[in-house]
Amino acid sequence: MLAGIERPLSGTKLELEAGTPLRRDINSVPGHMQQQQTHPYQRAAGWTLLALAPALLWWVSHPVWRIVLEPATFAFWHSVVELFAVLVAMLVFVTGYRALFSVRKGAVVLLGVAFFGVGLLDFLHTLSYVGMPDALTPNSPSKSIYFWLAARLLAASALLVYVLLPAVTSLNPLRKRLALALMLAGVAVLGLIGLRWPERIPVLFVQGQGLTPLKIGLEWLVVAGNVATLGILWRRRAELVHECVMALGFAVTLSAVSELFFTLLGATDQDEANVIGHLYKVAAYLYLFHATFNEAMHRPLERLEAQHLREKLVLNAAPDGVLWIDHGGRILMANPAMETLTGYAVNELEGQNVDIFLPEHLRARHAQSMRSYFVTPRPRAMGLMDLKLMRSDGQMLPVDISLGHWEDEGCGHAIAYIRDLTERKKFEESLKHQATHDELTGLPNRWLFRLQLNQALARAGRTKLHVAVLFIDLDHFKTVNDSFGHATGDALLVQVGNRIRSILRENDTLARLGGDEFAILLTDLNESDEVVSVTTKLLLSLQASYRLKDQDVYSGGSIGLAFYPDDAQDSETLLRYADMAMYQAKQAGRGAYAFYSGEMDRRVHEDMQLHTRLKEAIADGSLQLHYQPQVDVETGAIVSAEALLRWHDPVLGDVSPARFIPVAEATGLILPLSDWVLETACRQIAAWTQAGTPLRVAINVSVQQFRQRDLPEKVRAALKRTGAQAHWLDIEITESVAMTQPEQAREQLNALLWGLGCRVALDDFGTGYSSLAYLKALPVSKLKIDKRFMDGIPHDAGDVAISRAIIALAHSLEMTLVAEGVETDAQLAFLRQYGCEVYQGWLYAKAMPAQDLTELLRTSAADLSC
Repeated sequence: MLAGIERPLSGTKLELEAGTPLRRDINSVPGHMQQQQTHPYQRAAGWTLLALAPALLWWVSHPVWRIVLEPATFAFWHSVVELFAVLVAMLVFVTGYRALFSVRKGAVVLLGVAFFGVGLLDFLHTLSYVGMPDALTPNSPSKSIYFWLAARLLAASALLVYVLLPAVTSLNPLRKRLALALMLAGVAVLGLIGLRWPERIPVLFVQGQGLTPLKIGLEWLVVAGNVATLGILWRRRAELVHECVMALGFAVTLSAVSELFFTLLGATDQDEANVIGHLYKVAAYLYLFHATFNEAMHRPLERLEAQHLREKLVLNAAPDGVLWIDHGGRILMANPAMETLTGYAVNELEGQNVDIFLPEHLRARHAQSMRSYFVTPRPRAMGLMDLKLMRSDGQMLPVDISLGHWEDEGCGHAIAYIRDLTERKKFEESLKHQATHDELTGLPNRWLFRLQLNQALARAGRTKLHVAVLFIDLDHFKTVNDSFGHATGDALLVQVGNRIRSILRENDTLARLGGDEFAILLTDLNESDEVVSVTTKLLLSLQASYRLKDQDVYSGGSIGLAFYPDDAQDSETLLRYADMAMYQAKQAGRGAYAFYSGEMDRRVHEDMQLHTRLKEAIADGSLQLHYQPQVDVETGAIVSAEALLRWHDPVLGDVSPARFIPVAEATGLILPLSDWVLETACRQIAAWTQAGTPLRVAINVSVQQFRQRDLPEKVRAALKRTGAQAHWLDIEITESVAMTQPEQAREQLNALLWGLGCRVALDDFGTGYSSLAYLKALPVSKLKIDKRFMDGIPHDAGDVAISRAIIALAHSLEMTLVAEGVETDAQLAFLRQYGCEVYQGWLYAKAMPAQDLTELLRTSAADLSC
């Protein structure tokens, strides 16, 4: 639709001929608009008059050649010349008063008003001349000269003020009228004095004698004013270059020359000096009229023409299409850009109805809309509505249209600006795709997946069919990234996306949620067996090798499944349940799939609550550190103790370390928890040492804590803060931690042993995949037999054999051996028989608070002394 927007094109009405294409170049600008006008004839006439002036002045000043005209003849021609001068002065007034687009519009207006007064005074001068009918009172030379001098002084003053005034751009109508009224009032006062009381006028001329000194002096004053004006005009010629300086200069100079003739009048005022002076005055008026007409009328018209041409050139060069349309929808003008937009040549468009750009079925509605627009034009900015324009080849082009509206002689016209939105639409589609798809794989992202999942759930609610969400996480993806680099990892993700896509149906949705996580939406399902079949195919496909960097790489994946409506009814919960099921599949050994169950959700909620309560317990110091004695097998003396965490929560009650330690490891709380254990144990070591009952204390170091490069520095700082001695502190690490990264383990343990003086114990020995070579290289001084081997002693032959082997290995490596979980006398007898040095377990004591162990130490020391 090509109607609906009103936007003015410019400050002036667009004057274009209907049917005239905009095909003019800037070189077609008229010459008088490109350079300063020369006016050769006016210049030649002015210089000629000035060249003749010295000779004429010499002639009229020579008494032998004086010519005196007949009074009646002189009066007639005097009236003709003066009336012509009055006419020219009024033309100066009209052109100046109606000045249009001048940079000194105010100055031109004031000059015109002043010459309105000059014209009136010249007219009064003509009426009061001797030989004319008496005006109120008898005419006399002094009376006419009075009005003459008033006019000359006003003209000279007006010209002087005009060249002095700055760029007064405009005068509002009230000020213009006020200036005109003041001028009329001033002329009225002078006229009243001259016509009503001429006897009060000073004597300016004496018949038979000539001019009085006053009259000559005033004439010279006018000459001086003109000379001053000429000087200022010369100094400001650069500023006034656009105001026809040539004509102004001739007007001022000829006025001065005219006054020189009037200083040379003879005994009568009908001599040749009077005639020549009047002629020079008229010439000066004509040059002034030329200047004011050029400034007030001619130059504004040139500016309008230039503006008109600029507008046409702007439209011609505009990248957007431009149409001029009349109220009936007929195209009056089209710019060249329309040919590119529509495929129609400019001459083909002109005269056509604008509905040529619309399909047939839309034209009637468009015509009605356009009629309503011309009746009540309503503003609408570009960019508020996207439309379609039909090209000559029938293709629909996306465009945006804005209209400017104006009235011309009662008829409505509109100028239409048409912008091609093809590139913008492509850009918007590109941005939309980037916002809704993964950049690497091109698959839908999480946002788009959620949107399509919500739509699928709404449709399934109506059709009563099932929807399944599959959450996929690649196995060993981090290993691929670390081993081959991120570029290879990205290539793997692309191949994974292609493999999964090849297995799914067309209406199924595959999305990459981030990292190595993918999600699948299966819709319109009747039973879950369909999903199991797809899931099995996916797992087999993901387990196949990937060809990356000319070698085979293996990854695999784990998949979690959740169903609508059985498991959840909203998209967020379905995704969360599928994610939980995926983690269950990973825990089951990877490369498998798992269905969501309520038990998973319950477990997750418990872990969340446990995490929250544990975080609060660490913050408020409600955790406790208990100590389980480690006893010499032969003597029964307490030789050391193991620090064990205990937690009693007001809400959860007693929480086993086996329950909250895994949660702490999964959530990152294990690091502040381990720091607290280290600080507390060191403080207790210092307390026992100061009490005279020093005791070695072993603390367990978690995997995350052991991987911190600053672990030795943390231990050093804790020992320094608490005053504990390093040789009373044992650092226990599990066999799996030591053997996973043996080089790092050796570096850390050496720093703890040789750098600080702590001792190192290997916990849970025999339960992992230990390497005897690495074990020999590690600075370990103590091995601990896991409780699981002690449980079967002495009845389980396997446990007996393994325990005997571990004891023998410790002896051969010259390491102290500690047996955990000793609960019976038979187990203790076994350890004594095969030479195990130390044991701990319920047979001697459970883990206890520090104060209880302190009492036990005192009691044990007293018993041993006896």
